[in-house]
Amino acid sequence: MSKRKRQKRSLSQTIIGLVSVVITASMIISLVIIVLPPPSAPTPTPRPTWTLAPRPSATPMPSPAPSVSSPTPTPTEPIIGPVLPTHTPTVTQPLSAMPAGADPGFTFAVCGDSRDNPATFRQILEAVTADGSEFLIHTGDLVNQGAESKWQALQETMAGFALPFYPVPGNHDGLDGGLDGYLEYSGAPAAHYFFDRGAVHFTLADSHNGGISASELAWLRDDLSATTQPVKMVFLHHPPFDPDGTGHIMAFGNDEFMALMVEQKVDYVCAGHIHAYAREERDGVVYLISGGAGAPLYSQDHPQAFYHYLRVTVRGEEVTIEVVRI
Repeated sequence: MSKRKRQKRSLSQTIIGLVSVVITASMIISLVIIVLPPPSAPTPTPRPTWTLAPRPSATPMPSPAPSVSSPTPTPTEPIIGPVLPTHTPTVTQPLSAMPAGADPGFTFAVCGDSRDNPATFRQILEAVTADGSEFLIHTGDLVNQGAESKWQALQETMAGFALPFYPVPGNHDGLDGGLDGYLEYSGAPAAHYFFDRGAVHFTLADSHNGGISASELAWLRDDLSATTQPVKMVFLHHPPFDPDGTGHIMAFGNDEFMALMVEQKVDYVCAGHIHAYAREERDGVVYLISGGAGAPLYSQDHPQAFYHYLRVTVRGEEVTIEVVRI
């Protein structure tokens, strides 16, 4: 056999060998794909719920008086600095599972706009602690400016307050539009969040930039449409309108927000921002203003401009709201 023929034969054998390797590798890969199970869809993140822990204790406040209708919750570990809560609240037994007449109900408090006046806010904290309330919701403007020194002063004011505390951010709680200080020091787990207690679904929304954005409106719709609780309450800082007729309200998103409240059959909307108390029902939704926790009162345009908090009692699906003056 000539040298050229031997070279051609060797080249042909090499090519055939390479093709065989490629075919064998393809067959092995195909078998692996067939044998392995298909990738599973990612597990959806569960809808979060939170109970916020009390502030670090310095001078303890008086313990709430024992109450049959409002049992005192067991205190949890305090939050210090940026540590956020990870535990889940203990909620009441579903109403449908309770014997007739066995629902004891519960009471909680609402206040807002405590900035600039730690003495008045401290009075409210002491009154809420003593009146049988299980927790306190704050409608925003905890501080006058969201700087670290302001948040540290707020923590000193709240030292010893042993009830769960649920705030929403106000326009004064941000710093340069951001909520870093608010999330680090207020105890809030997020700019917006929710929890359930008894028959009530509590939605705490974010309007700190002056109104309700399209993304916040979408979050509200998702949250409110997902709950099966028979009573819905929404809390935020800016009201969509002022029952007393001033323009100290949301700068944008007002109509869309109010339409959503009707669409989702929300029962109560509670806001702050106006340093007074006001109430008005529109299209079946009760709108409340509670901004009298210490900030300078808006006495000129508001007949009910006084320092106060709201004491809310829920029994089954029945809600009673009492205005407590300070």
